[in-house]
Amino acid sequence: MYRFIVAVCFILLLFGCNEEGVSIKEGDLLFQANEPSQLTKAIEGAGVGYNGLTFSHVGIICIDNSDTNVIEAVPEKGVVITPLQKYLSQSAKKQDGTPFVYVARLLPEYENLIDDAITRAKSLEGKPYDSVFLPDNDAYYCSELVYSVFLDRNGNPIFESAPMSFKNKITNEFYPAWVEFFSHLNMPIPEGVIGTNPNDMSRSGIIELNPLFTDTK
Repeated sequence: MYRFIVAVCFILLLFGCNEEGVSIKEGDLLFQANEPSQLTKAIEGAGVGYNGLTFSHVGIICIDNSDTNVIEAVPEKGVVITPLQKYLSQSAKKQDGTPFVYVARLLPEYENLIDDAITRAKSLEGKPYDSVFLPDNDAYYCSELVYSVFLDRNGNPIFESAPMSFKNKITNEFYPAWVEFFSHLNMPIPEGVIGTNPNDMSRSGIIELNPLFTDTK
């Protein structure tokens, strides 16, 4: 029994805490930088995230029995429920080899909204990915999923939205990756359409961020 308790405590320490010692909880958001590609660079270039960092993806922690998963919206698959370790393995790595993932926790006054948010998110499993980044089309990109399920008691989103930009902030030109992407879809780039992105969301005043502490080496 003693060995079992020690083993459980070790697992919780290894996979459930960040550098500030805060355990991962249901409803936490995991902000992530993905492995570099032209498209992820364009997503990260849409703005500056928390503490000057840049993120290209975000998912929601859900815990079923003893299984810790991440509800996320990903290209080609849509809204899926992914085991935590798989989610972490898909992240870019820091210099020490650990995943570039930050844990965001809602401030205490919003914690009573988590259960309903998780229920909504699970109900969207199987919905398509919103590859055109347009609102109200019953499809979801990563931060749009978070925005759509975290609602106050009046049914209003608790995260902010804003006009989206697909331009390089320095040159004010569209990223070539976006030009090619929307050209293949045969549609104009939705510049200025109201939406969300991981960087802006990571700077929201209703969450606190800390780096994830985990050893996946």
